[in-house]
Amino acid sequence: MTPTILRLSASLALAIGIMAAAWPIPSASSPALGGGLSQRPVPAPQAPDRLHLAQATATPAEKPVSFTKEQADRGKKKYDSECADCHGKDLKGGMNGGASLRSVTFTQNFGEGAPASALYLYLSTLMPPNSPGRYSPETYADVMAYILKRNGYAEGAPLPSEVEALQTLVIQK
Repeated sequence: MTPTILRLSASLALAIGIMAAAWPIPSASSPALGGGLSQRPVPAPQAPDRLHLAQATATPAEKPVSFTKEQADRGKKKYDSECADCHGKDLKGGMNGGASLRSVTFTQNFGEGAPASALYLYLSTLMPPNSPGRYSPETYADVMAYILKRNGYAEGAPLPSEVEALQTLVIQK
């Protein structure tokens, strides 16, 4: 196996692990499965304690995503030093097999209408593949700002680095 395949496998395994960790798993003692100490029905929970990644796309977005020139400039520096080898200087894929960040697939996954939190969570939990989550929230927001700029999105208000704030923004031109 080449290092590229191992990295892709590790990224995929991490993504599956994140999704699996958020999924409830009934136990053998669960009343719903007929086990446990009591045979009484258990009422369904009223509201979830946390928002799952899949639910993030269901929240209504209030305004288009934007970023500052300064954020995009800082993001370019980090991208050039840490991301360009895999994703290419032009964001269209690099020598080490990283996905294009300016392709139809990118647009389908994170383009028009997607919540900004989806792209941020992807970056901050899966990148870089050899050490996901190693940068500060602000650094991930800066890199995201640079990616958005290169994809033609408009500068404006600062891009937040908090997931809750990003859920109110939609990626749209």
